Amino acid sequence: MTAKPRYGLIGMAVAIGGLFNSTCREAVRAPVAQAASCTATGFVRDAIDLTAAMINPPGTVTGDVDATGCNIGIYYSAGHGRVSQASVHGSNYYGIVNNGADVDILDSTVSDIGEKPFNGSQHGNAIYFVFGSAAKGDIKRNFVWNYQKGGIIVNGSGGHVTIQQNYVVGLGPVNFIAQNGIQAGYGADTSILQKFVTGNSYTGANLASSGGILLVGGDCYGGNPTINTEIDQNVLLNNDVGVWLSNLDSSCNPVSTPTNNSINNNAVINNAINNTTGNGPTQGYQAGISDSGNGDVIKNNDVCGLGYTPPGTATAALFAIDVTFTNSPVVKNNTTCSKPRRDHDDDFDHDHDRGGHGHRAPHNR
Repeated sequence: MTAKPRYGLIGMAVAIGGLFNSTCREAVRAPVAQAASCTATGFVRDAIDLTAAMINPPGTVTGDVDATGCNIGIYYSAGHGRVSQASVHGSNYYGIVNNGADVDILDSTVSDIGEKPFNGSQHGNAIYFVFGSAAKGDIKRNFVWNYQKGGIIVNGSGGHVTIQQNYVVGLGPVNFIAQNGIQAGYGADTSILQKFVTGNSYTGANLASSGGILLVGGDCYGGNPTINTEIDQNVLLNNDVGVWLSNLDSSCNPVSTPTNNSINNNAVINNAINNTTGNGPTQGYQAGISDSGNGDVIKNNDVCGLGYTPPGTATAALFAIDVTFTNSPVVKNNTTCSKPRRDHDDDFDHDHDRGGHGHRAPHNR
């Protein structure tokens, strides 16, 4: 296969950024959908029956959804739902939850999800499709930012979810929580395409790194492996680990059955060394692409920046592409460089906690 010109992806990200800025403006101008008072959902986390501002709202949700004081902004558990041209904000556990429904989340903004002020509690996720449910739908063209723990999370099998053309912006570098931009896990059937994910970077203690796009599964984590996932044409900027795949068996070694995930045609850039503990108590871990699985394909990617350039230093283990803990990876036609390339205009437009198993393994919820 002929390699695609990949630095055009960064131009794509700029174009997508303009789209999302426009989306934000449209969402603000849209008619206001008044949020209901906080109502218990029956969805329990941390021994709390979480409340929501909206539960299974009929039709299409648009406009402003101020969920301040609630645990969840919009909660779906059945039927069909649609969130379009909306601005969901203010809740402390989740912005939008899909727990077994068919929900499309389109052209919307989800922000300010977490405690006030943000802290290290492992919640505060903007969009969440629930582990073990039959949640399905499309997550497309959304702008997600100012989340405490995670931007977009799709956990568990049951229905296909397409995650495409979203703009996900983390807080990093921060020292109080290891954020992740996008997570698909525990057998989730997803495609992760054409997104811009930035700013998931952890500087604190506790053997942690942040991930831009995280794929996780297997008995080590208490769920099915996540297989046959396409991660294609994304731009990942200034994340500790740009794309992080971790499918581990009951012994917390790479699974023996093929996972066949593909990481192709992505631009992964980080020009800073921020992480301090991801590879040990005093040594960080940063990688453009990190793979623990079986038969995954890593092809036609650009991985650049001093933050991903080996060899490691006294304070950080740096890798462009790390496949030291995987089975039979296919790695070809990738470009690595110490600094991001520039075009003729001289610009660029052309954290998870480590498991204690002797390898780099993200901890995710």
